[in-house]
Amino acid sequence: MVETTTPSSISPSLPPLYFQRVDYNAFEALPCEMLTVVTSYLDWGDYARLATVHPSFQSILHDAAHYGGLTSKWTLARLLLDGSRGLAQNPALAIKYLKDLAAVDVDEGESCMEPDNADVTVTRRAQTDEEMYVTSAMRELATCNFSGLGVAAVDATEGLSWLKAAFHRGDKDASYEIATIYEYGNYGIPVEIYLAAEWFLTAANAGHVEAMAEYGMCCELGCGVVQSDEEALDWYTKAAHEGHVTSNYSVGEMFEEARGGLPQNDSEAVLWYYKAALMGCEDSKLAMTRLNDIARIVVPGW
Repeated sequence: MVETTTPSSISPSLPPLYFQRVDYNAFEALPCEMLTVVTSYLDWGDYARLATVHPSFQSILHDAAHYGGLTSKWTLARLLLDGSRGLAQNPALAIKYLKDLAAVDVDEGESCMEPDNADVTVTRRAQTDEEMYVTSAMRELATCNFSGLGVAAVDATEGLSWLKAAFHRGDKDASYEIATIYEYGNYGIPVEIYLAAEWFLTAANAGHVEAMAEYGMCCELGCGVVQSDEEALDWYTKAAHEGHVTSNYSVGEMFEEARGGLPQNDSEAVLWYYKAALMGCEDSKLAMTRLNDIARIVVPGW
């Protein structure tokens, strides 16, 4: 998931002339400037309590979220989900702010959305700030539907729809999560190994390193795709170059076993095992021990 500003770091704020509205005449004993200064020291929970003091203040919490833009809406939604910073937990209200951030509605039909090349192009570039908050809201809405928090009932289908909507807005992590849901049948979603493989490939094409390794394994085992050691080697190699530990081991294993179109080469295998071993891969350490005579030559000091 993309990084967003943490709720603990954002305080509410209002426009400088907010209290010069006509409906604040009831407080004419206090200058607008003083009200502005006083409220600048208040937290989100203080705004919620102030909203109950007088009808003139009833929308102050919402106004602060609106004035603060995407960051404030996201902050308020998260605080309402958690019940922190002086706010009572109110998941239902949090859902409203999350949907406002998401700026779309999903229905059962959208749960059928599957990846395409245009979406992969979107996920390969860095997200804008707006996209980051939009997709984070979508991911949070998915979580709420999976858990039943703030919604009428648990709805795994709608949760999956929100994840797919996040992917279509550029969140590559969402595509990987979708793949794992189909792979393991999480949240009551039926296991679909072909869809799992398709989503792993989509996430891999978008640059998700773990998905590269997972899709490589799909190819190696023939799980959801036609078995292909060559295709597996290609994705393991890509993941290994991105620092994925077990993929380095997998490439070494293919060199040792002469698979994936590679010639049998223990020396090359040792080099790949060694890289994985340095990153803590226990299987690679065992492989280095098994090929100790070669390792002592290829890796000085082993």
